[in-house]
Amino acid sequence: MYRFRSVENLIGEYQELEKQQIYFAGFDELNDPLEGTRLYFWQGDKIVWVNLLKHYILCLEHVVLLSRLLNDNETISKKDIPIYKSMNSLPTEIYKERIQKIYNQFFNDKFVQDYINFIVKNPNKIYLEEMYVHLKILSGIALNSIFEIDIQSGLLANIEKVHHKVVQRNIDLDWDNIWEELDEKQYIQIMKVIHDTLKSWDSELLLKFKNSPKQQSIYIEFTQMYLDSVVQLTYPRAYVACFMDNCLDSSIWGTYGKNHTGVCLKFRTNTIKPKLILKGISGWSSSSGNIYDYREFDLKPIEYSTSFEELDFFRNLGCLPIPQLKEQWYTNDQGELSVCCEEIFLQEEEWRKQYWNICERAYLKKLPDWSHEREYRIILNNVLGFYDNPKDRLLEYKFEDLEAIIFGMKTLQKAKIEIIEIVKRKCEEFGINQFDFYEMEYSTIKKELYPRKLLSLNKNNLKVED
Repeated sequence: MYRFRSVENLIGEYQELEKQQIYFAGFDELNDPLEGTRLYFWQGDKIVWVNLLKHYILCLEHVVLLSRLLNDNETISKKDIPIYKSMNSLPTEIYKERIQKIYNQFFNDKFVQDYINFIVKNPNKIYLEEMYVHLKILSGIALNSIFEIDIQSGLLANIEKVHHKVVQRNIDLDWDNIWEELDEKQYIQIMKVIHDTLKSWDSELLLKFKNSPKQQSIYIEFTQMYLDSVVQLTYPRAYVACFMDNCLDSSIWGTYGKNHTGVCLKFRTNTIKPKLILKGISGWSSSSGNIYDYREFDLKPIEYSTSFEELDFFRNLGCLPIPQLKEQWYTNDQGELSVCCEEIFLQEEEWRKQYWNICERAYLKKLPDWSHEREYRIILNNVLGFYDNPKDRLLEYKFEDLEAIIFGMKTLQKAKIEIIEIVKRKCEEFGINQFDFYEMEYSTIKKELYPRKLLSLNKNNLKVED
């Protein structure tokens, strides 16, 4: 297996060759913005829909309180949205009573009741774009409910009621009976009109709050930030190290090989089912902290496809503990369980197996445009938060698994010498009897790039190849 690196990464600031390290990148660091894409959809019974709205309000209430501690020129970001928060995690009974009052204010609204019935009756999967519309429509009433309880409790002056006129705008439709009146095509058209209307209202709000980024965060941006954040409840973050099964593509040398000035590392792996042994965090001890050890990692091939993994949000909340799942997401006030949790609670082992299969598939897909890379990946799932710190995503390989190094056509001589000297010293340190260096060259006969052996290190001498 081959791994392309820039000279700067290999022998510059990060000293990857000296430290024998492989860096695992987050998907936001990769060059394809569609990396790790999942097509989320929402489809479930009234229990999970009501609980989703409760969760939305809980997060919204948090950022509203936070905003009162910020200056107008400060903003609220996705990291400020407490998606793991629940009623049971609130610090005091007074706080819990406050949230319950906000819930009562919101769910007693006739428009909200009709709208929930409309969503529950929807026979179709609700994808992210439509989900944004639904939450945006209800967001004004949610904010209004928070403000009303704040005024009743003395946390907010009556003057703040001016905000209510801004946020409480309902779409005038008979939501409870809409499925009896519209076919699917008409419904899609209605959703498009509503989406455009909501964007128009946001433009008005942008002018109103042009001097207050924090208010823009709440009134305009919160719904999208919430949706971007809440999907993290389904699967843990993952990090990847990328490899390829060849080093002959000139365009790849031009990109990953830094315009042919970089280096390609060749690793020994099992050719049938490639694996690489790496040292990283293997556990945690209360007395000594992180525990480090070597273990095998599979190198898995990328599937090049135009289809992305569809993911049912309500049935894949795998990042929450079972007690919280049951209490916060799958149970109503009468103690009834949602149908969405039947597989989790009744067939947990099978559900977990399916859950992790789906998890990996999203990280192993790219569009066919990238198929020339013939890429393989090692995946680090950040299940327990072990890899939050980038330093913990530097895993160490065994030097004996580094089979050869290939230089690009324009790798600087100075860099070659430094790399060779490091390898020579490591061969002596680890008792390696043979190590080969290559340089990419163009064959005028075969009309293709090929790696020409540049020199070999062995136990007794350093020999330049003809």
